[in-house]
Amino acid sequence: MKNNKNIEISALKIFAAVATSQTLTQAAEQLGITQSAVSQTIKQLEIQTDTQLVITRSRPIKLTPSGQVLKDYAHQVITDTQRMLAEVRLASKGGLIPLNVGMVDSFCDVAGVQFMQQLKPFTSKLALRTGLVSPLTQALLNRDLDILITGDPLDQHPQLQRFPLLRDPFVIIVPEKFSRDGSVDIQTLADTLPFIQYNRQSRLGALTDLIARRMDITLHSDYELDSTQTLLRFVQSGHGWSIVTGLCIVRYPELLQNIRVMQLATGNHARYLTLLSRPDELGELPRVSAEVCRSLYRDEIVPQLMSIAPWLGNQAFSITEMPTI
Repeated sequence: MKNNKNIEISALKIFAAVATSQTLTQAAEQLGITQSAVSQTIKQLEIQTDTQLVITRSRPIKLTPSGQVLKDYAHQVITDTQRMLAEVRLASKGGLIPLNVGMVDSFCDVAGVQFMQQLKPFTSKLALRTGLVSPLTQALLNRDLDILITGDPLDQHPQLQRFPLLRDPFVIIVPEKFSRDGSVDIQTLADTLPFIQYNRQSRLGALTDLIARRMDITLHSDYELDSTQTLLRFVQSGHGWSIVTGLCIVRYPELLQNIRVMQLATGNHARYLTLLSRPDELGELPRVSAEVCRSLYRDEIVPQLMSIAPWLGNQAFSITEMPTI
C-alpha cells in the first residue's frame, strides 16, 4: 500500500473484518489472506490517519475511539460501494444479473429444480452449487456465492443479510420390527439398539448430538455416515435407529418401507433453514429467492411430508422470523 492520505477500499474491508474479529489471525482467515498482510494494513491505516486504531495486545483485540469512528465510516463506504457495483451490473444487463446460489443437499434434492425454474426469469445466468454446509459457507464468505440457503444462520457474521425460510422438524426413524405398535420410548431405543449417526463433522450430526444432550440420552453409534440415502438403508435393514429431519425422509420415500417415522419429543426439535446474502448488492433478488423457497416448502414439500406422517403438518412450515431461543 502506498504511503499517502488516500485510503483504499481494500484497506477498509480489511479493517472492517478486524473490527468484528477476536484476533488479527481470525480476521486474516476470514479474508483468506495472511496475518502479516492484515497487520501491515492496520499499520498503514494508522500512519494515514495519524492515530492508533487497534489495541492488538488485548484479547480479544479492541478498537480505540478513533478506530470506532473509522469502523463506522468503513462500513458505510463498503455498503455504498457494493450498492454502486450492483446498480452498475443491473444497468449493464438490462436489469438482470448473474446469480450464484449455494444450497444444502437436503433442500436441493426436493426443491432445487423448481427453485431454478422460478428464479431464472430474474437473472441473466443462474448457477447452483450444493454440498455440505462448511464449504458452502466459505464460498459465500469468499464471494464465490451470492446467496446461500443453509441450516447454519452464521450468527458470527453479523454483516450478512438473513431471510428465515422454514422449520424442518427432527423425527425418529426405527425399523418396524422394533415398533410393532407404532410407538417406542426413545430412552429404550438408546439403551437397546445401535444408533445410526450422521457424520459429526456435518451440521446434522452436530445437531443430533445437541438433541441427545438436551434429552439426556446417550447414543451408542456403531455407524457414522454422511449420506442420508445410506443411513436410511441401514435403518431399513434393521441395523439400528436414527434421528433425521423431514427434508431428509421426503427425498427417499421408497426407503421408508418397513420403517416407522415417529415424533421426537412431541416435535420440539427442529432445524431452521435461512437464506443468507450480502446486503445492498442484489436488490430484491434475495427477498424474491426467499419467498420462492417458502412457497415451495409450504405448497409442495409439506404435503409430501403429511403423506408420510400427518402430524408433520403441525411441525413443518415456512417462517419469516427465527424463533426466540
